Amino acid sequence: MKLSNHKAYLRIAFYLWMACIWIGSLIPLGPPSSDNHGDKIEHFIGYAILAGLAQLIWQQPRRAWLLASLMGIAVELAQACTSWRSFDVYDMLANTIGAAIGTLLAYLYLRHTQIT
Repeated sequence: MKLSNHKAYLRIAFYLWMACIWIGSLIPLGPPSSDNHGDKIEHFIGYAILAGLAQLIWQQPRRAWLLASLMGIAVELAQACTSWRSFDVYDMLANTIGAAIGTLLAYLYLRHTQIT
């Protein structure tokens, strides 16, 4: 079955994942952990998935990467506006790198399978 037959499901997954990131990034958490950079893998994976889904849907690598990266920056700026979350440049970096890898993997998958 072609990917085009699954694009509606991919769109639903994309928007649900986007909502999960926003909600998970803005809900109040307990006290900060002593490990200041332990969540970077979570950021990387979360935005890799977001950008990969975007690439599978629109098949435009720059658009997929830019959308996910800008959202990662926006989330960090939104966290800076709360009293219960904090802004972290390294989170933005992990988001952007994750978005790049997710876009690349989805691009390579599409290229390999030659599905449009």
